Amino acid sequence: MEEIDINTIIFETLNKISPIRTAPVSMFPLDDAYGHPPFLRFGFSLADEAELITILKNIINEFEGNLEWLIRKRPENKNCILIPVIFEEVPSEGQFYKKNFWIQQFGEEIYKKYVDFALEDIPKLAEHIKKRFPEIFYSNQ
Repeated sequence: MEEIDINTIIFETLNKISPIRTAPVSMFPLDDAYGHPPFLRFGFSLADEAELITILKNIINEFEGNLEWLIRKRPENKNCILIPVIFEEVPSEGQFYKKNFWIQQFGEEIYKKYVDFALEDIPKLAEHIKKRFPEIFYSNQ
């Protein structure tokens, strides 16, 4: 059975739908999965990606995982963020990458539980996205 890299699986999934212009990045720190909340920053290479982003938002909204996820477009640099809603709802004001900030917000046990839930969701979310684009992912099987 093929090993799944949950740190890059959503990037790879989205890149098959439409080429991504941003460099592949880890959804969480490789040396500490709890270092900051898991998220993916990405942007498609399309001149107008609005329709694709709308479709993806709907697909993400339909996902039934441990956590609710969302895609938010950042107007200042045209990138999108895919992140669990629970982490987006907390104003982090420059503290996003600081583990202690999140521990202060939720308590260590709850913070780690949310991260664990997100990590468990990631491969399932990638599979959910793939199922909504069958002509791309399943046409050669």
